[in-house]
Amino acid sequence: MGTGVPKKRFRDFWGGLAVGLGEAFLVALEALRANPLRSVLTTLGVVIGVAAVIALVSVGQAARSRVVGEFANLGPDLLWVLPGKAEQGQQFATQEGRFTLTYSDAQAIQREARAVSGVAPWLQTSIEVAGGGRREVTTVIGTTPEYLQVRALQLELGRFLSEADQQRRKRVVVLGPVLARQLFRTPDLALGGRVVINGRAFEVVGVLQPEGQVLGVDLDDRAYIPFSTAQLLFAVNYASLLFVKAQDTASVLRAKREVERVLRREHGEEDFTVLTQSQFLGALDAILRVLTVALSSIAAISLLVGGIGIMNIMLVSVTERTREIGIRKAVGAKRGDILTQFLMEAVAISLVGGVLGMGVGLAASWAISGRLLNQPFTAVAALPVVVLAFSFSVLVGVVFGVYPAWRAARLDPIEALRYE
Repeated sequence: MGTGVPKKRFRDFWGGLAVGLGEAFLVALEALRANPLRSVLTTLGVVIGVAAVIALVSVGQAARSRVVGEFANLGPDLLWVLPGKAEQGQQFATQEGRFTLTYSDAQAIQREARAVSGVAPWLQTSIEVAGGGRREVTTVIGTTPEYLQVRALQLELGRFLSEADQQRRKRVVVLGPVLARQLFRTPDLALGGRVVINGRAFEVVGVLQPEGQVLGVDLDDRAYIPFSTAQLLFAVNYASLLFVKAQDTASVLRAKREVERVLRREHGEEDFTVLTQSQFLGALDAILRVLTVALSSIAAISLLVGGIGIMNIMLVSVTERTREIGIRKAVGAKRGDILTQFLMEAVAISLVGGVLGMGVGLAASWAISGRLLNQPFTAVAALPVVVLAFSFSVLVGVVFGVYPAWRAARLDPIEALRYE
């Protein structure tokens, strides 16, 4: 019997508290309904803040998923050899060194690295290409025959670059399907045609099958010429980077060690960076996470601005209802009752704004992810973001509603009744 009494008191206490808060919330809604325009404008600030947080974070996650997925499709057995040495704790080179890789480096790796199945140097530039009576600014890439195997590309028509093309510096070119259509309308018409690159005529010997896009860059809007021809055409003697393909996924780390060993011997120093596909994706993912956090922080600021709006309106409300507060205190209302009433009004604004903001934010996330990023929007993935944004909006209402509520609760009833 003695145990049952505390339990009953416990239930009575929490039951009474819930009823009191429920009544206070209903009174708060009535008070907000008395000034509909002001309440709507104040709530709008919270709606925009919550919607912005949900939309930006969700879209940032979708964009990160798409970008990482696109690069992952390049193959888990791919190594990236970049010029310049990355600083400690970083993945990409931060110092000058973009002229440190050469064609002889690619030959040395191919010759000596046992865990490597192929190496392709890459020399890239953006330039105008003319052909079929049309002109297009596109990406021209100088590379070797091994590039087809290293990147696992497929031909639609014709052939790829050959070793004879590389040795004799022939002016032949392989077009991406998009560039072939832009210049010649169809790949069939492109094959055997002529294009002019940097004032020199090239014969089209092949057209590749579509690759798609990465980071919004169309991989099919490209032209491939022999690496030796590109060096002569653009008067350079270096490679932008080297693509290295390991024998299989199990030998990636061994291939990386062998590539580093060969290049250190060739260069006499470590003025290069070798990244595995997982390292490259990890670095890329880290950069995209930072961007997502930055965007969500900017959106959170707008939610804080909405909280300041709540405080401002509640202070105005306290001033306007000073006499009402005095009357309520005169008939027995306690400070806690006044504090609860005004605090619940602030929370009501943030609750309504949070609910509406969730709807707007989810709709915006779905539209942007589906329409602009062409990435399926998953509500399950966005659920933690929605819960966090809604919780933050309620917290904003509580934090920015405390001072006006405290100020209302501390009003002297006699002075309040005299207020005009």
